[in-house]
This record gives sequence, C-alpha cells and structure tokens, in this order.
Amino acid sequence: MSAWRERLRRGVEALGYTVHRWPANRFDGMRDALTVLRAAGYAPRIVIDCGANVGQWAGIARSLFPAAVLHLVEPQPACEAQLRAFAARTPRVMFHPVAVTEPAISHVRMIGGGVPGGGSGAFVALRGEAAPNEVECPATTLDELFAERVAPADRALLKLDLEGHEVSALSGAARLLSSIEVVLSEVHFYEVERNGRPLMTDVLAFLDKRGFELYDFACLNSRPRDNRLRSGDAIFVQRQSPLAGDRSWA
Repeated sequence: MSAWRERLRRGVEALGYTVHRWPANRFDGMRDALTVLRAAGYAPRIVIDCGANVGQWAGIARSLFPAAVLHLVEPQPACEAQLRAFAARTPRVMFHPVAVTEPAISHVRMIGGGVPGGGSGAFVALRGEAAPNEVECPATTLDELFAERVAPADRALLKLDLEGHEVSALSGAARLLSSIEVVLSEVHFYEVERNGRPLMTDVLAFLDKRGFELYDFACLNSRPRDNRLRSGDAIFVQRQSPLAGDRSWA
C-alpha cells in the first residue's frame, strides 16, 4: 500500500469509517477482523502465512502482531525475490519457497503464477488440468514444515490463501492443527466454472471435525457481473480458545 493511501486509511479510520471498493468487494475488513482478535486478547507468538504472494497480508499481520515469528510460505518463483527481501529487512520472518499440500506429494503444478514480481490468483492444478504457463514447484505438508515448531502455548495463527487448495493443505496438518488456535482461510461459496474445488461448506466441515468453529468473516467478494457472493476469507477458532469462550449476546 502506498504511503498516501496508508495515511488516508488511518485518517478515515480515526473518524470511525472504513472504505472499500464496490462491487468487486462487498467488504474488505481484513485489518479490522485481525484488530478485533487482538482487542479480544489474542496475541499469537507464531503466524504462518500460506499463499504469501509478495507479502501483502504479511505486512498487515506484522503491523498488528509485531512480536510474532512470521513464516511466509509461497511456492511461486515470481514471488521469491520480494519475499526474501521482506524477510531480510524484517525481524523474526522466515521464508519457505514451497507449496503445502496433502501427504505423500513432493511436487505440484502451479497455474497462473508466471507474472514477474508475483501475481494473485495462481493455483495448484488438479489432475488432468493443464495450462501453457504452468510451473512445477516443490511441495510438502504443513506437518513437515511446522508440527515440531509450534506448541499450543504459541497461540498460532494459520492463514491459508491457496485458491481452492485449502482442504488439501489442511489434510497435511493432522498434528499441527492441535497446536493452532486460529485459522484464517479463503473460501468459495459456489463451484466456480465447475472446477471441482472444495467450497466453504467443505472447509467448515473439515475444521468442525477437528475442533474449530466459525468465528468471523474478514472479507466477502462478489463477482462484478451481478454482485453474487463468490468468495471470502473466514476466521475459525479452536473451541477451547478463550476467543470462543464468550457466548454473551451483547
């Protein structure tokens, strides 16, 4: 975000307002949603940013949770230089140039990630799905990367922005999830172009079975043609978390 836009945002927030685009976004409350978590006493020691792209979300997370160790996970070669630079100039930041996926997979094919400097919307190809600009990237599981590094006392935040690959990534986190307190995941509300990728209901069901409940929405995005709700970013918390303990109406 440019300096003048950041100053404008802060000025508008000081007046009690937020500004977002319409109709592409019904709302973009990412910073606000994370601020709500912080105001409720949430202070993660570890933040894992899967699908870090070029560090846009990581910058928000660092500003709100400056003491946390921040792990940037991004397989796109086009994003590597910017993420390495981010890690080099920012304390307690580690970069992992790898995709996260289900167990027993060592490489994935990424489609749409060849934009110099990084492009949004790159996704892991399904079996039989191909494109001329695909790139093969190394892959591993979240357990292999982090299960031995994260403990429940870390109150860790796991963010997933994987363009429909979130359930596959979570399936490789059987051990890690027991030490994660908050999951922030991209979700889709209908099967875009009938692409066979999991929906919001699939992410919700997967995490529900593993002790998480829906807590908030950070963003909701509409398709421009008719404003139909298309995708969003949902926040889930462990049922044993202090965040989930307050059940009052007001």
